[in-house]
Formats: sequence, C-alpha cells, structure tokens
Amino acid sequence: METRENLEATITRALGKRPEVVVPAEFAGRVMRTLPPRRRRLKMPVGRASVLAGMLALALTMFALAPHVTPQITNFAFDLELLLLVQMAGIGWWFFMADSRQ
Repeated sequence: METRENLEATITRALGKRPEVVVPAEFAGRVMRTLPPRRRRLKMPVGRASVLAGMLALALTMFALAPHVTPQITNFAFDLELLLLVQMAGIGWWFFMADSRQ
C-alpha cells in the first residue's frame, strides 16, 4: 500500500512541476526575417470616402439622364444635369482644395 501512495505522490509532484520555458535571444529576429515585408495601407477618412461615393453617384445620375436631355433651358432633365454638374464641380473643388491645405 505504501508503494502505491508513494507512486501517487510522485505522479502528483511530476504533474505539478511546470517545465521551464527557454526562448533563445535571437528567436524574435529569426521570426521577423521570415515574414514578408509589410505593405503600407493608405487610410482614407470616412468623409473623403463619402465624397468620392457622392461624386460617383452624381456621375451615374448624369449618365442616366443623358438620353433624355435636349439642350433647352425648358427641359427639366437638362436643368437637372446642369445642377448635378455644378454640384460635382463644387464637391471636386472642395475635395482637392482641402487636400492642398494639409
């Protein structure tokens, strides 16, 4: 009976003992050398992305209106296309002027 208790105590000590972790000093350097180089990702602010999406929406609307336009000031599609063109010019001016101020 004593050998069984001795065996259980030995097993318990062996299981309770934590192995010592040893990491070589040059390990991090070796890992970093094996990784591919990082690509720099350009971050675009949400405002700039929404401006570009708005300009795209304006351009698509202008293309959709194009078959219905006759160059007369009384034509609603012509007036709307001119308005969209002025809006797109204003947004583009703001977009590029804000970029040059930074």
